[in-house]
Amino acid sequence: MFRITYRYILKEMLLIFAISLLTFTFVLLVAKIFTLTDLVVNKGVSPGILVRLIGYKLPYILVYAFPMSTLMAVLITFLRLSGDSEITALKACGVSLYQLLPPALVLSTIASLFTGYMAVYAMPEGNRAFKEIVYRLGRQKAYVGIRPRIFNDDFKGLVLYVNNVDTSGRELGGVFISDERDPRLSHAIVARKAIVLGDGRQKALGLRLIDGEIHYDSKDLKSSDTVRFKTYELTLNLPQLGKHGGAIEPGNSEMGLKQLWQKIRTAEVKDAKYNVMVMELQEKFSIPFSCLILGVVGMSLGVKTKSNGYSAGVATALAIFLVYYVLLSACRSFGECGTLPPALGAWIPNLLLGSLSVAMFVKASRETPFKSLLVLDRLA
Repeated sequence: MFRITYRYILKEMLLIFAISLLTFTFVLLVAKIFTLTDLVVNKGVSPGILVRLIGYKLPYILVYAFPMSTLMAVLITFLRLSGDSEITALKACGVSLYQLLPPALVLSTIASLFTGYMAVYAMPEGNRAFKEIVYRLGRQKAYVGIRPRIFNDDFKGLVLYVNNVDTSGRELGGVFISDERDPRLSHAIVARKAIVLGDGRQKALGLRLIDGEIHYDSKDLKSSDTVRFKTYELTLNLPQLGKHGGAIEPGNSEMGLKQLWQKIRTAEVKDAKYNVMVMELQEKFSIPFSCLILGVVGMSLGVKTKSNGYSAGVATALAIFLVYYVLLSACRSFGECGTLPPALGAWIPNLLLGSLSVAMFVKASRETPFKSLLVLDRLA
């Protein structure tokens, strides 16, 4: 009997999981697609490269789509079973809620393993490959990364801001540059326009600034000067590539476990950068583990919510994941700035949600009323 019941429940959960995964992945991809499409329309990047860039961002999106889909699949499945009185029928046959838990745990475990693979292996590789392509584009078409009304800090020691960029990408209007490359002086450069020089195959990119002025300030703020110019040429060093095409200094999100752990162990100062690395490492495990917790939450809510409406299930699942994501973002911020121990900060959302899931499941198994669900029942 249990084998047939488990197969029946798991089959329904897998169908809803697949639909949810496709939906969430598409929704999360839309923002990236709109951002990257500008490279094709205005910068001349081929659609093939655009598809590759989207593909390299897919693992990052799936890391969040898998937990969301797990919650949605388990919640809606048990919501329907409860609404159609199938849970009541099973209980009448002597089946407890604990005996119905295995299908939800199987799906949650599979989702957790896939999410873990994405977080530990696929996401760093995807981020690294994405960065490589962007760097190569920067060498071939140095103007690709220069976007209007956005502070661009891709050039070491420089921050570049432009009001507008023409369709060719080589003429910039309303230019502001903050140059901190000199340890003794700060340079603030303002120009009416600038022309991009160089073809990207060189190690440096040039800007020919027209009609502007340079403001010099010493680091101790004891002296300053202003120089006006008709034309002024400035060199911008492009990011360097390693011997295998990768960046010499990969970011935390582009490191594998071994590389990230080595960097944490050899860190001399436990500052904000150290906290960020620890949070990055811990989240590679805490986010996949959330699939298990969300699966139990979904089952408890599905059994106790007296409605078989899919709209109520979707709204409930989205609300729960929104709370989880807000908690994750808040704890990440507190962990990175040192308010919370970074290793603990990555796990606090799981600890809170895990405690809630256990309490909810115990109440559901004992058929104890869960008062907070009355609101959902009235809305459904």
